[in-house]
Amino acid sequence: MRISLFACLAISALAYGIPLQSKNSPVLAAIQPGSYFVEFQGEPARAECDSEHKQFYKEVTAAGINMYTRNTFKRLFNGVAIDLPNTRNLERLEGLPSVKRTWPMQMRSRSTAIPSTNVEPNLIFAHQHTGVDRAQAELGLDGRGIKVGVIDTGVDYMHPELGGCWKTPGCPFQYGSDFVGDGYDSGTTPHPNPGPDPRDTCDGHGTHVTGIIAAQGSKVKGVAPKVTLGAYRIFGCPGNGTGQSADDVILKAMEAAYADGMDVINMSFGGGSGWSEDPLSVAASRLVRKGIVMVASAGNDGSNGLYTSGSPGLGVGVINVASFENWMITSLSIDIVGVNKNTSIVHSPPGNNKYRFMFDTPADVVAPKDGAGTVEGCAPYAEKYTNKILLIKRGNCTFVDKAAYAQAAGAVGVMVYNTEAELMSPTSVSPNVTIPLVVIKAEDGQGILSELQVGAVLLTATNHTMSVSNPAGGQISRFSSWGPDPELHQSPAVGAPGGNIFSTFPLALGGYTSLSGTSMASPYVAGMAALILQARTKKIGVEEVRRLIVESAHPALEANSTAIMSPLRQGSGLANIWDSVNALATIDPSRLSLNYTESDAESSASWGLDDQQHVVGQSTRMLTLFNHSPTHFMTCTMTNLAAMSVSSYMANGSFTAVPRMWPSVNSTEVVAADTQPHAYIESPGLPIRVAPGTSQRVYVRVVAPIGLSTNDKWFYGGYLRFNLLWDDRVGTAQSLHVPYTGFVGDYTKLDVLSAPEGGLPFVSLKGSSDVLEDNVHVIIDSTHKLVVHYRLEHPTRLLKLRLVDDANATQGYLPNGYVEYIGRNYQSARGRYSNSTINGTLYQDTDLTKPFETTPGAYRVRIDALRPLRDPSDPEGYQIWHSPRFIIDSVSLAKNSTAVAQDFEGGEEILRNGEIF
Repeated sequence: MRISLFACLAISALAYGIPLQSKNSPVLAAIQPGSYFVEFQGEPARAECDSEHKQFYKEVTAAGINMYTRNTFKRLFNGVAIDLPNTRNLERLEGLPSVKRTWPMQMRSRSTAIPSTNVEPNLIFAHQHTGVDRAQAELGLDGRGIKVGVIDTGVDYMHPELGGCWKTPGCPFQYGSDFVGDGYDSGTTPHPNPGPDPRDTCDGHGTHVTGIIAAQGSKVKGVAPKVTLGAYRIFGCPGNGTGQSADDVILKAMEAAYADGMDVINMSFGGGSGWSEDPLSVAASRLVRKGIVMVASAGNDGSNGLYTSGSPGLGVGVINVASFENWMITSLSIDIVGVNKNTSIVHSPPGNNKYRFMFDTPADVVAPKDGAGTVEGCAPYAEKYTNKILLIKRGNCTFVDKAAYAQAAGAVGVMVYNTEAELMSPTSVSPNVTIPLVVIKAEDGQGILSELQVGAVLLTATNHTMSVSNPAGGQISRFSSWGPDPELHQSPAVGAPGGNIFSTFPLALGGYTSLSGTSMASPYVAGMAALILQARTKKIGVEEVRRLIVESAHPALEANSTAIMSPLRQGSGLANIWDSVNALATIDPSRLSLNYTESDAESSASWGLDDQQHVVGQSTRMLTLFNHSPTHFMTCTMTNLAAMSVSSYMANGSFTAVPRMWPSVNSTEVVAADTQPHAYIESPGLPIRVAPGTSQRVYVRVVAPIGLSTNDKWFYGGYLRFNLLWDDRVGTAQSLHVPYTGFVGDYTKLDVLSAPEGGLPFVSLKGSSDVLEDNVHVIIDSTHKLVVHYRLEHPTRLLKLRLVDDANATQGYLPNGYVEYIGRNYQSARGRYSNSTINGTLYQDTDLTKPFETTPGAYRVRIDALRPLRDPSDPEGYQIWHSPRFIIDSVSLAKNSTAVAQDFEGGEEILRNGEIF
């Protein structure tokens, strides 16, 4: 599972952790050892919560359990956050009558980027394409009277374009707190020491996000510049250790925002288990039910393909937002002087905000080969390049490695030229790197190389800035995460500008910068929600706000294609606030997820054979059209807009991180009609007329593409475009879109484990990649162990790894052998597969708190992976794998070794901790 703050897109090394699981708890990418959430039996926000808390402490005292209370919760979550010095007390704690369940304490990560200064605004280009400019200029909308909370790294409230004030009369900042302090880090200094207020002077992520919502200056004008703001700081300064915050701190901030009466809350962070059952997703869902518009980032894992949207954005009713590229790139510039050509180029934010790419006097640029003979800078250099700027090609090692090798050779700066057309934001944060590193575009790097072939090249880099057109403007950002969620619900909900967004930054770090990420798209939609709440004089509910934003969005085409992009990448499309606030109709539901397992009075689904014996999936769903005009009839027709189908599998059955698409991009193949989904209105008959201020039920039938093979595991989708016309004098016409997605085949029969012909799962001796054959004799001791390797190609609600005997009777759970709500493996070198060690210790219980020593004998490893949407109590719902038989001749464990909860090959583990989104 991926844990991160959805901030500026940073390319960083993934960290891997060893999780501690608890029964009914999600698996965690990064956890705080010995720290847990404890949920009580009763629901939150009840008068009885006080007595339930007292009862819990009585039971803890009577049981003699030693623990430390970190935080107490009663509003969104009824329970406590605790530190448990002896984790073997976890099972005793879970057995207390007042305890419903426990979760390990997750930690969320973030990183920062460096600002640029004295720039021309570029949010205006985003505003022009999303209707914000017209809503502000023609309707006078500015968010006045609406409270927006930002849970993030704090904010530099002294920034002049953010008000330059804190909680004074007329100040935009009237609410908020620091929950952590500058020195906080959940990995190294886990107990917060909050400051007097949430001022952000060292990070910048929260200041940038806040500017997108509410900046009110000449350089940055936010979407809703007159909202009242609450700033809730949950991260300390970068460089304190892991750069993470624990979930109890985040939950405390969410409760504070709720208590302060926020109308909208923005959460530009996420990750979790990738399930709606994640604790923060559950808390966000509760805030939605309490009437708060919750907006969150979808994630920056687009390069890893499907199922990469994270929590809390997967909470029920939360608006999770994909990123579209801005139409203009604004950046500090580098002036290049060569023999044949002088030019100015843009560059990314530096990889470490402590070291800005500033060279007032000309510096020599060189592009040498490293010690391995490449231009990628991934090995030590044989020569010295004192006071030079090194031009290095992106790839094959981290930015930290490139900067460290360049620094060791005497360089004073690094320019990395990208292998793709656009810019991206690197991270080179390391205590051993003290020179700046930036990324430039591929074409600019090639231009400098051409100049170096004929002579010397010099550069200067100052506070001068420039803006250039973004060739990818209006397209989905490459980094933006895909849906669906593991239970086939659509994700993301909608898209907004998030790539190359220029906004405010802490004054101590330069005041302004351009960042990219779904972190930038989320506050854009949060600002839109504020404008809708201001525009509607009659109070409307959270779901109505969501429908207005989502249904008024405009679906976009796939890049370099005439086909519509899948809703699993863009949601409903690019949001448009002008269309949202002027909408005279809405539709419920605002999206359709067709898994062909649901059947109720208002919907039906089935798979069957047509006249040509093709497998056909079809579903009828009821939608309700609401005519909000108080005086005029609305006439409705519907058009089906088929979108691209996507799959994680190639035609030969191999898994692919970059989804395969149909119709293929740049393909000359004829797209047969039967390879596209179809949809039509079954009833009532057309045209549909809806009286003023009333609603009309409509039954829509969606037919899956029969020309696509069920063996290829396609996700299809499209948009129901409702064409609406009112009988007023001007003939008002509007269009609304309802996205739909489905799976070609029976989703409940989908395999979770990779296919055996791909080489996984398998068992090997530790340290060897050789597959263990049948009836091999082994000994288990401190140096001799077995390892079971496996790969999840689909998320699973429950994964069990056990040793079984020749009668298939369970002997015990392996370390890390009972995991709930786990995401799929990614394709990275270290996350491609997972494993668990057969080390002589097994566990009697699913909490993995009762270890015992394995006895000699014949065994197999059995893996049970629950298929999608199946009941964990149904033994037929699992995909099951058995290893070859092996014989353990002897077991010799070190004294007290069975007290160790895990012995885990963490380097290959799926569980991921990543970068800011």
